[in-house]
Amino acid sequence: MGGLSLKEETVREKNEKAAKKQAQHQEHVEVTVRDGEFAGLTKRNEDFMFHLNKNLDEYNYDLEKKEEVLNDTYRELLDKQKSGVTAAKLYGPVTEYAEKIIKGNNQKKEARSTSNIFWLMALDNGLIMFIMFCLMYALVGFFDHSKNAVNGGWITLLGTSVIAGVGLAFFYVMMDPNKSKESKHKVTRGIIVTLELIAIWMVAFGLIALIPVKYNQTLDPVVYIILGVVAFGVRYLLNQKLHFPKMGRTTQNK
Repeated sequence: MGGLSLKEETVREKNEKAAKKQAQHQEHVEVTVRDGEFAGLTKRNEDFMFHLNKNLDEYNYDLEKKEEVLNDTYRELLDKQKSGVTAAKLYGPVTEYAEKIIKGNNQKKEARSTSNIFWLMALDNGLIMFIMFCLMYALVGFFDHSKNAVNGGWITLLGTSVIAGVGLAFFYVMMDPNKSKESKHKVTRGIIVTLELIAIWMVAFGLIALIPVKYNQTLDPVVYIILGVVAFGVRYLLNQKLHFPKMGRTTQNK
C-alpha cells in the first residue's frame, strides 16, 4: 500500500509539471505571437496599456510626456511579466494609475512654480544680462582704446548682471497677474516695483564705485567676447536641463 501511494504521488507530480509546462507554453505563444505597439506583452498587460493610453488622452495629457510614460511602463511590464507579475498587481486599476500620473505631474509643476521659479528666472536673466554687457563692453573697448572707455571692470560686470537678474525676476514675479485678482492695482504696483529696482541699482553702483580701480580693472575686449560666448553656452546647457520659465509665465502652471 505504501509503495502504491508513493507511485501515485510521483504520477501526480509529473502531471503537475506537465500542466505547468503547458501553461507556460500557452503563455509564451500568447506573448510571442502578439504584434503591434506593445508587442511582447501578455493580453492582460497589453489591454492595460491600451486603456492607460486612452485615459491619458481623455485627460489631454501632454503627448511628449505621455509617450515617455507609456514607454517606461511598457519596458517595466515587459521585464516584470517574466516573473508572472501583471499590470494590475504592479500599478493597480488603470484609471487610478492614470490619475496618479496626472496628479504627480501637477505637483511637480506646482513645486517648481512656488519654490524655484524666482531663482530660475534670476539665473536666466542674470546670464542674459551678462552676455549683453560683455557684448557692450567689447564693442566700446574696440572703438575706444582709452582706459576709461568702459565704466567699470569685471566686478562691475558681475555686479550689474546679478542685480539685473534678481531685479528682473523680482519684477516679473511681482507683476504676475495671479499674484492679485485686482487688476486695477497693476499699474501702481508696477511703478512701485520699478522705483524700488532703480533705487537698489543706484545704491549697488555707488558701492561698486568705491572699489579701487586696481581691483576692478577693465578687461580686454577679446576677453569680454570669450566670456560672453562661454556664458551663452552655459545658459544653453542649463536651459536644456532646468527649462528656464518664460517671462510672463511665472505661475501659470499652478
